[in-house]
Amino acid sequence: MKRKGPVTKLKEEIEAKEQQIKEFNDKYLRALAELENSRKLMYKEMENHRLLIKAEFFNKVIPVLDSFDRALSGAELNENFKRFYKGIEIIHRQLKDALKSLGLVEFSGLGEVFDPSRHEAVGTVPIDGIQAEDIVVEEISKGYIVSDRVVKPAKVLVSKQKEGGQENGENNRD
Repeated sequence: MKRKGPVTKLKEEIEAKEQQIKEFNDKYLRALAELENSRKLMYKEMENHRLLIKAEFFNKVIPVLDSFDRALSGAELNENFKRFYKGIEIIHRQLKDALKSLGLVEFSGLGEVFDPSRHEAVGTVPIDGIQAEDIVVEEISKGYIVSDRVVKPAKVLVSKQKEGGQENGENNRD
């Protein structure tokens, strides 16, 4: 058996370390490729999910669009406004039901304290006396929520004290 000198031992150790580096580099490149493939797959799955959601939405709304088309073409032939109005009411209800089945919930702010996360103030209404300030007194358009997230705030008018009106709990009457 031949003895190995210190230089030979160091060369063997270097070769072993270089082999180990090659193995680690190969594992790193494979893991990197796997990660990239996973990202591509996840993106593709997310895109497919988005398409399914869109398809579900359109499958619910297209019948409403068809109903509007029938109502409008029927209105040209029939001048009976009451029947046309009744048809539009039915279509309106059909659209609301379709959107509700997709998770859309409408809300009103009437009588509530103004909440900027749920309401959009488009104006103020001056009030007298002991009535409370910052109360929604009129609704311009309803608000809508999906999964506890406001997708459209209600557009509202909010009460404000008239100048010279009640302030700090005191009546200012002449």
